[in-house]
Amino acid sequence: MPMPRVIFASTRDSDMHYAVKTPITSSFFYLEIGNRKLALLDKRDFGLLRFILRPNLRIKEIALEPLFEKAGKLKHKTSDRNKLAYLIFKKYGLMGRKVQVPIHFPLDMADFLRARGAKLVPTFPFFPERARKTKEEISCIEENLTHTKLAFRTIENILRRSKIKKNRIYYQNKIITSEFLKQEVEKALVEKGMFDMLGMIISSGEQTAIPHHIGTGPIRPHQPIVCDIFPRHRQSGYFSDMTRTYVKGNPSEKIMRMYKAVLKAQLAAMKKIPVSPAGGRAGVRAKEIYEAAASVIIKSGFDVGEIGLTHGLGHGVGLDIHEKPSLKPLSEDILEAGNIITVEPGLYYPGIGGVRIEDMILVTKTGFKNLTNYPKKLIIP
Repeated sequence: MPMPRVIFASTRDSDMHYAVKTPITSSFFYLEIGNRKLALLDKRDFGLLRFILRPNLRIKEIALEPLFEKAGKLKHKTSDRNKLAYLIFKKYGLMGRKVQVPIHFPLDMADFLRARGAKLVPTFPFFPERARKTKEEISCIEENLTHTKLAFRTIENILRRSKIKKNRIYYQNKIITSEFLKQEVEKALVEKGMFDMLGMIISSGEQTAIPHHIGTGPIRPHQPIVCDIFPRHRQSGYFSDMTRTYVKGNPSEKIMRMYKAVLKAQLAAMKKIPVSPAGGRAGVRAKEIYEAAASVIIKSGFDVGEIGLTHGLGHGVGLDIHEKPSLKPLSEDILEAGNIITVEPGLYYPGIGGVRIEDMILVTKTGFKNLTNYPKKLIIP
């Protein structure tokens, strides 16, 4: 029998969201014991799973109210939620058994339970199956990418209609700034039910040499503009992730060489993605994808490590923006059919700038599908 699993969180937590697929803003207890799935809810949320949003979800709702009175009689000096956890563990025979909990399980609750005999096993990933997306999840992410591409068209249209005057770019007689482009992108996203939960990147000039610089101030002509947009769909909870690098005007020869190398590295990495032809679920090692891109970067005359390609090649995307598998040089992950990953090589040099291109890729049994499927054009005249 598999080890029991317990979560205590609201559905703002991605594991809980994955488990119940119903928005519940208050923290509650979710248990998996053998084939049973239980959600222990108070009266404010009781009924949500069965009657309102997901009537076919095979999770039994349990009312917490009978346990509240018992918890109030316990003399332990701790929070009510910790007392409830203790009673739940006792009621369902979990004390003394190994029980999996997420790595973000509340520390005070874990300490309280362990002091009374619980054997908690912090587990990551908590739901390994999250790495293999279902048809429904793939459809959600494809739809999100469709909306995200509208944001990039917004940026491109503004830059295309803008004019360069001295060392500034003007749109409708106003200087284009990072803040202005983000505002316009947010408008396009909100109209499609997407929101910028984690903060997008629209940087330019020397800022682009720092991969995670969010970007501030005027957008510079003739210099790289890195646009990395990773919004979340308000209803489904799934993310998309996409990056393009532009230059309004005439890029330097070095930036042109960097862009060509990054694009070539991305294509080389994608060619390594097909899973094993033997037919099993196990496929190519994630670090081999990274190595394919890194090899192209080096052969193109650029660096890998402290400068140049300074970060991993990509990551899984789903209910979290960073999920398994991880495409890093030391990754032990194996690609499987159903994985949705980013492939995002980049080059970054202080005093010159940075270039990054990112697509989302679905790993299939016979190869891969580029879900992003969007043009890659550096120069916007």
